Amino acid sequence: MVFEDGNYGFWTFNLLGLAILKKLSRDPDNRGKIGNTRGLLPKIIDSTHTGERLLRADGTTSTQILTVKRSLQLVKILASTTGATGKQLRKEISEIVFTISNIRDILRFGEKYLMLQKLGIEILSNLALEEDATERIGCTGGIFKELFNIFFMQTVPQSQNHVRISAGEAISMLALESKNSCRSILRLNVSDKLVTALEDTVLQVNAARILWNLCVYSGTECFQQLRSITAAGPTVLKAIMKEENKLQEVMIGLAAHVFKFMSSQESRTTFENAGIEEADLANKLIQILNKHQSPSIKVPRIRRNIQIFRNLGMEKELEWITKTISDVESFNIFSGTVGMSRRSTTMHSLVETARELLLDDQNL
Repeated sequence: MVFEDGNYGFWTFNLLGLAILKKLSRDPDNRGKIGNTRGLLPKIIDSTHTGERLLRADGTTSTQILTVKRSLQLVKILASTTGATGKQLRKEISEIVFTISNIRDILRFGEKYLMLQKLGIEILSNLALEEDATERIGCTGGIFKELFNIFFMQTVPQSQNHVRISAGEAISMLALESKNSCRSILRLNVSDKLVTALEDTVLQVNAARILWNLCVYSGTECFQQLRSITAAGPTVLKAIMKEENKLQEVMIGLAAHVFKFMSSQESRTTFENAGIEEADLANKLIQILNKHQSPSIKVPRIRRNIQIFRNLGMEKELEWITKTISDVESFNIFSGTVGMSRRSTTMHSLVETARELLLDDQNL
């Protein structure tokens, strides 16, 4: 037998235990039992500990990396559990003091091990389903910086772009409905990079989601910090006119907020720079509503986003929306087919607001 290092027995023992737990965790009923077993979750989290020495040293063994990988896979399985059990597991995992800092080390020093980084990022996304966990993650110094470093990283092979996409998804999840997270992001001065990323086919959907969250949840006192996103106007308009499905949906939502930062003259200039007439945009929005006469879980927010555009036959379209409103449009995110993070404003109230605005316009 060849011993890879002096700790061979320790790492091998951990690896065997993690393999057994991972197999057991395939049964959702066992996940709650794992969480309820005293002292077990902290031991699993201990196995995710790495640091610069382990991740960047030439002498790191395959057994060590596999142990970290297995532990991250197990944590991801537990954190992705649905229902009350999942909620409790995410709470317990996020409350272990080393969970987030261990993942931060992997993001910071693990450029040689992209699969470890992706697992760590996915754990953060799962934990972000809980408000308290989101705040803990956001308060852990350096998390957003490391996530953005991965998101914007240009040296990742094209075949590994899924890691960058995962980083964008995690940032978007953490920024959703979290003023503290949004302000932490703004302090990193990444708004201009996010605007540029709207033209990158790999990053554009998540860049738009992040910008949308910043606009919605940062607070009115951050108005000046967000003014720079008006540069995204032409890109957003072109995407609404040319793209479909998820990208089109998120760009419509972003447009609603980008134009709030513009004066009337700036708005006209934006349309000119995009080479698009306002009437053409309005017609396009009506076409989109006609296409999505029933709510879809694939683009659950597209009709909600369009309510801001209020002319060229929109009253008739709003009447149709009222007849076809579904609960699927009331959620920000989904865990499978289960809606998570219910919106504070209902579709009914949005449609009524749009109708009132239409009436106001007609009475002017």
